[in-house]
Amino acid sequence: MTTDRVPTVVLVHGMWHGGWAWERVAALLEAQGHPCVRVTLPGADRAPGDPTFRGHCDHLVRVLAGVPGDVVLVGHSYSGALLTEVGAAPNVRAMVFVSAFCLEAGESVASVNDAVAGSQAGRDDIRRVGDNLVIDPETARHAFYHDCPPADAADAAARLTPEHADAREAVVTRAAWREVPSHFVVCTLDRACTPDVQRMMAARLGSSSELESSHSPMLSMPDAVAREIVEFASRHRASVGAS
Repeated sequence: MTTDRVPTVVLVHGMWHGGWAWERVAALLEAQGHPCVRVTLPGADRAPGDPTFRGHCDHLVRVLAGVPGDVVLVGHSYSGALLTEVGAAPNVRAMVFVSAFCLEAGESVASVNDAVAGSQAGRDDIRRVGDNLVIDPETARHAFYHDCPPADAADAAARLTPEHADAREAVVTRAAWREVPSHFVVCTLDRACTPDVQRMMAARLGSSSELESSHSPMLSMPDAVAREIVEFASRHRASVGAS
């Protein structure tokens, strides 16, 4: 690995969201000299392509292959399952899970999130419409954005799009975080993925930190999220450079 080039930060969104969710964090990182790619996954009213979990994995693989040099891969919520499945791409040097599903092989987002009571964005809080899952704006505001300014919460909730049901139910087949240095950011006020569930997953990695945030710290406290990404990426680069 070369250490003279700053790695590109690839930011992947959660269910119902898009690359827009990372706009504030990306702006902060880029202002500090960290190039960013904000991924928008295929889905209804989103990017074209296969909207299933496998389609999302293939899309992310293509994005990573198109990034020159090293990558720090960051996932929020559902996209942690993508990091789990395909994060061991050749140029990925570190991963950061932000209230994200750091899964074991054989697990799915649904199996982990629904196993413990308390989520306000679980199976009983979303609707199935055809092949898609839909979350109502009012539910989203309470589950995802309760510490955001009301105008920001309303704007984010209005931008949510349907998500293919397979994304939530698909089972991962590998655990890339066993191969790539990874860090978990626990959101202690999270109503969508409870702090207890997050801490269970964070313990798998051996590297974690906590933010007093809702499920969407990239909107409510982007400075803190950017700092977490930079600090973990910098520690990893320093340790490689010293070896």
